[in-house]
Amino acid sequence: MKYAVLGDVHANLEALTAVLEKARELGVDSYLCIGDIVGYNANPQECLEMVRLLNPEVVTKGNHDEQASSETELVGFNPQAARAIEWTREQLREDQRLWLAALPYRQTIGARLTLVHATLDMPHMWGYVFDKYSAEVCLGYQFTQVCFFGHTHVPLAFEKYGTVNGGRYDEIRLQANHKYLINVGSVGQPRDGDPRAAFVTYSPDDRLVQLHRVEYDIATAQQKILAAGLPERLAQRLGVGR
Repeated sequence: MKYAVLGDVHANLEALTAVLEKARELGVDSYLCIGDIVGYNANPQECLEMVRLLNPEVVTKGNHDEQASSETELVGFNPQAARAIEWTREQLREDQRLWLAALPYRQTIGARLTLVHATLDMPHMWGYVFDKYSAEVCLGYQFTQVCFFGHTHVPLAFEKYGTVNGGRYDEIRLQANHKYLINVGSVGQPRDGDPRAAFVTYSPDDRLVQLHRVEYDIATAQQKILAAGLPERLAQRLGVGR
């Protein structure tokens, strides 16, 4: 079995299309998603339907998914993100909004794997894990060997075996009695200085996690953002991965 783990798609159709093509090349059998399918970019309906058609084993709810599927006041979002959510609310069909609203904040698969968008201690509060100190708090609520998460758009992995260590990664060979908290990066809006789309493959039988980066048509994604009347900053950042 080989999983593709996707996250922070953020309505970027060009990036998602390229990632799914790469996943098929890699022989992926099943899909998992840690949320934020919508927000920021210009194809929320199309990306949501593409994810649904994958029949993913698990999809968890991201903060943009939550806000785009509700009418609550936008608190804690910068002006560009808030404008994108308001626009996304206008684009989604009712059935799509209901589907997003029903997603769980976190989900486990057996005794081996957990998925969450943000943190495990309070997933609905949308905290960030950027360092080993915040990772250690999260790991205290992790009862499976592996947890995949996102939210920061930066692929980092944290390993606990007594103490907690972590940082950038390309490939992780899972060790018995170790816990792993792994950020899968962002399909649709990378923020680690690499503008290529990011996703992870996970092979439980081989105990292997691999990070993949994929080139995609950034210029078209940028043009769509501008044509939709979304903030120019959202287009600019795609080109620099910030």
